[in-house]
Amino acid sequence: MKSKHQLLEYIKKTEPDSGRYLKGMFDYVPDLIVGEMQYEEVNSGEYILHAGTPSDMVYIILSGKITGVDHQRMGRVYYFMDFTKMYVIGDFEIFADIPDYCVSICTASDCKLLKIPAKSYINWIRHDENALFLRMKNIMATLTSERMIDREYIFMNCKERLIDYLIKSYENGHIDSQGRHRISKTQAELADRIGYNVRSIQRSIASLEKEELITNANRKITLTKEQFLRLKKYQE
Repeated sequence: MKSKHQLLEYIKKTEPDSGRYLKGMFDYVPDLIVGEMQYEEVNSGEYILHAGTPSDMVYIILSGKITGVDHQRMGRVYYFMDFTKMYVIGDFEIFADIPDYCVSICTASDCKLLKIPAKSYINWIRHDENALFLRMKNIMATLTSERMIDREYIFMNCKERLIDYLIKSYENGHIDSQGRHRISKTQAELADRIGYNVRSIQRSIASLEKEELITNANRKITLTKEQFLRLKKYQE
């Protein structure tokens, strides 16, 4: 990164919430630290962090969505948390003095990031009270929210989890000119996303289709705006 001005220009192009947060966090960042930052674009489906590898880099999310990934036995993959609202990833282990990343982080869409060596990041933030306060505030708010969601989620059956996923997918995904959203995930991918087996997913899809809450053609789910609103009401 050439200058703090260039850093702020990148931040201006982010979403309003993240832009305000990152601008506040980097208000007093030294030019020396800015000079060690690197801009990077990562395609959807690529890994940013791998669990078990050295925690030597911190990433600032400028745009895009990222998620936590757990590689389980038998080759299955479980997606367990949306890390997008964390804004900064890779520093949990640094604060906890853990030498390796504890989780793998994957892009759920095309992402734009800034990366900075972990040693430079921690040397800066430990002396910047403003940045440290904002970072701790963000971490605690996110973890508290996730724990509340986890407690509710663990008691959901397969159909309830699927509805929850479909609602979030509609809210965050592409909507065509007629208000329709198409789910690109296969049944196996949906099973991995929500933590149930494929048979349970198939039964839940059949049930939702019978109630006309979704449209299912060629094993691909499509939601109209009306179906989305009915799912939200159903969830209540």
